[in-house]
Amino acid sequence: MNVPASPPARDHILRSILAILFSVACFSVLNAISKTLTQHYPVVQVIWARYVFAFVLMMALFLPRSGLALFRWHNVGSQVVRGLLLFFSSFLYFHGIVYLPLATAASISLTGPLVVTALSARFLGEPVGVRRWIAVCLGFIGALIVVRPGHANFEWHSLLIVASTLCSAFYQLVSRRYGQTERPDASATMATIVGTVVALPMLPFEWTTPAFGWDWVLFVAIGVCAGVGHYFLTIAYSQAPAATVAPFNYVQLIGAAILGYLVFGSIPDFWTWVGAAVIVCSGLYLGHAERLRYRRLANKI
Repeated sequence: MNVPASPPARDHILRSILAILFSVACFSVLNAISKTLTQHYPVVQVIWARYVFAFVLMMALFLPRSGLALFRWHNVGSQVVRGLLLFFSSFLYFHGIVYLPLATAASISLTGPLVVTALSARFLGEPVGVRRWIAVCLGFIGALIVVRPGHANFEWHSLLIVASTLCSAFYQLVSRRYGQTERPDASATMATIVGTVVALPMLPFEWTTPAFGWDWVLFVAIGVCAGVGHYFLTIAYSQAPAATVAPFNYVQLIGAAILGYLVFGSIPDFWTWVGAAVIVCSGLYLGHAERLRYRRLANKI
């Protein structure tokens, strides 16, 4: 059933935008650390650390304040689905960045907000007009420029990032649809529980004991970045329309390019920047159009 397109009284646009920007910053650092670790450790082990240390963080920060409410969910089924989508998004993304530059992976993942916008009408009842559809289509053209299927330089691992982005988009849609009925800390905790449980059976077959103390610090750091990032992501999508929040994910391209150069010495090629620019412009237009629509709706109340 579609929900009427009116701005809920509980939506706080500025707070949501700040939350998504902080979330993106955490994820940029998370991806750089993950790429570093996957050069020496199995991907499954890195994913497990990302979840288990995020769970420890949740317990330390939220349990004293929230108590048993941290484990109370109104819709357990949707929370499990949400957690599985996040796990598979991480699983595919971490495998992809083993072989791809961070900026290339980030450019492809920028289509996530476009997918969210395209599907928000069907899943959330948030209208998407003709101009927004044009922007979405242009954004996907930008993604094709980055991926370049059929080109001699085509890297099939980029398809892992495409699949990861689809999982992430559905994760964001579920977060928005059920976010206003769930506590953000409880939702974030459930996501870490699901990821930890799913990764655990694979761990004995992949485990490599860290050789250096600094590696343990990095394993803990990805969990902290993941926990904090997804907590603020949950806040962002629970308090504002998905089409308003999603375009601000484009900031991750800046972080990926800077960290990719500083840490790995990788510089995106010309066509990656062209495709990324097309995607970013599409996202910016969607954000601008959504703000205008929201303002018109607010004036009618």
